[in-house]
Amino acid sequence: MTLSGGGSRRSFSRSPARFPRVLPSKPSLDPRAFVLIVWAGLAACAAAAPEPAPVVAIPGDTPAVIAVNDATQGEATSSSRPRPLVWETDEPRARARAAREGLPLLVFLSADWSAASIAMTREVWSDPRVLVQRTPIVALRLDLSADTPDTELRFARYGLRTLPATIVFDAEGHEVARLSGLCTVDEVLAAIRRAAGDP
Repeated sequence: MTLSGGGSRRSFSRSPARFPRVLPSKPSLDPRAFVLIVWAGLAACAAAAPEPAPVVAIPGDTPAVIAVNDATQGEATSSSRPRPLVWETDEPRARARAAREGLPLLVFLSADWSAASIAMTREVWSDPRVLVQRTPIVALRLDLSADTPDTELRFARYGLRTLPATIVFDAEGHEVARLSGLCTVDEVLAAIRRAAGDP
């Protein structure tokens, strides 16, 4: 088509090459701002979380020393004061301590693949009546999760058929109670009292 003045009229089509399509951009977040947001969220969650129950039993090479009552606070005898249950994990040291101090020995044999062992840890060993009980005792926790020669020896030495097993020895080293499988808090406390000679 020719226009007056010698020009021609072209039809303009919108091709993608001439007029690129502009997409809205995504908002970008500064990495420092992201870290601050995540940190603030975690802090808010931690502040809103309920306070966890106090942990008394600490596994490891050295048992924790926790003062429950001061001897100067009252006229209570040493056998009537609550004592925290502190787990030993070294068998020779626990046996030597029980013999040296003339205390009963509680042996808890468990494995992390045993549902009953996990239930005992959650329900029995975390119960306040067990954690702070009045009978002095040496508590030994043996983990039999790994399939090693030591595990086989302990199974044979303790005559185990199932896990968990809770075995209580008196101060002279004689077995006074054997609890196989999942047991209750009352059964454990009765076994400890029997080992100490309490009615």
